[in-house]
Amino acid sequence: MSQLNLSRQTLKLSHASSTLLAEAGELVLLRGETGSGKTTWLKRMARLIDMPADVRIESAETVRMLFDQQPPVWLGQNVGEEICFGLKHQPDPETLNASLQQWGLSDIHLSSALKDLNRLQAIRLTLAGITLAKPALALLDAPTDALSVEAATLLIKEISQWAVTSNTIVVVAANRWHDWQPVASQIWITGSADELPQVKGNI
Repeated sequence: MSQLNLSRQTLKLSHASSTLLAEAGELVLLRGETGSGKTTWLKRMARLIDMPADVRIESAETVRMLFDQQPPVWLGQNVGEEICFGLKHQPDPETLNASLQQWGLSDIHLSSALKDLNRLQAIRLTLAGITLAKPALALLDAPTDALSVEAATLLIKEISQWAVTSNTIVVVAANRWHDWQPVASQIWITGSADELPQVKGNI
């Protein structure tokens, strides 16, 4: 396999003494204490901010990120506009509705006002948009921390299944990390935004 193809199917963070490697279809749990740099590391993986000088990243350029914010920062006026934001090509209505249905939003219409969505629906809508973008790497920042245990458990199962079926690398940062541990293929633990996270088991 060429280096180009390898980078499209893997996420690799490395410095002189250690390497983190995730492959297509894996769900990686990024955990650490509050303030330990979980969100900062996600932003670095998304190339929104620079890596430390001694850390190198190799990954696909097709990356999508979810921030759980309440109220959400909407970029469109309705569901149809929001789900298409950032896509290179406008999908047909059937494709858009199929994505909504995939994420449990079959009762939401493309013309529905965004202000009427609750927190869980907002997260699901963002996931539907991510699915349409077909990223190689999806970065989810605390997507279920504010949900009930029941809602979080169901959504975690759906995200885990989507990672496998879509062959997407999914990295999830969570404070309620116990919720994600059963579905994680790897656990990376961060103690500082200045140091590369460590793989659980190597600590």
